[in-house]
Amino acid sequence: MILPIKRHLFLILLMVLPMVLGSMGTGFAQEVNPIPPGRLTQILVDAEKNFNAVKTIKTLLTQEKNISIFSETIISKGFCLFKRPGKLRLEFTVPFKSSLMVNGSKVYKYEYFNGSWKKINPGNKEILGMIMNHITAWMSGRFNDSNLYEISGFSRPGVTILLTPKNDEFKKFIHSFELGLNKELNGLDYIIIHEPGKDFTKIRFHNDRLNEKMADSLFNGSLDAPPPVEPW
Repeated sequence: MILPIKRHLFLILLMVLPMVLGSMGTGFAQEVNPIPPGRLTQILVDAEKNFNAVKTIKTLLTQEKNISIFSETIISKGFCLFKRPGKLRLEFTVPFKSSLMVNGSKVYKYEYFNGSWKKINPGNKEILGMIMNHITAWMSGRFNDSNLYEISGFSRPGVTILLTPKNDEFKKFIHSFELGLNKELNGLDYIIIHEPGKDFTKIRFHNDRLNEKMADSLFNGSLDAPPPVEPW
């Protein structure tokens, strides 16, 4: 079933594009320790340096979509490809097929209908593009943009970064982003997208493969179908 466009934006991720926490309150229900501002600044500097050493990422993903009017969590699985600079592909393979791609300033979306891929016009293209560009920036290690977000950090004990958008128009769609950094501070374990109300999307990344060769053609959105990717 294809969800309404607002909801489907974040079946990304494209998804769209983690993890079983809950609404904003539920996500922080477990005991957490705020990271002092000075320490958080150093963590963000270290993370950006470490992320910069990663040129490509291939990772599997599991998405949990929680919609307050539904009693069950919608679980989807797929993969994510990232290549510097500015290339991102989020693709779901189970239980439906959907692909989102960012290549520079352009965003492309595909859906799989009746046995074939269809290239479609993303609804709310500006918001979708903004979200995808944010994710691309995070995969590059760029979290510390005080012009876009209120930034805070927590230890659970792993490092969690909470980004609350400052733009009022954007906040109509997204309440906050929660980013879990891995132990090496060179990648993301998860992203949680909190929408206004109690809806949220959690995306977990696992089985990362870093700095492998990756063709630019995998992000070519000019075709009628997303370029095929060899399984791993």
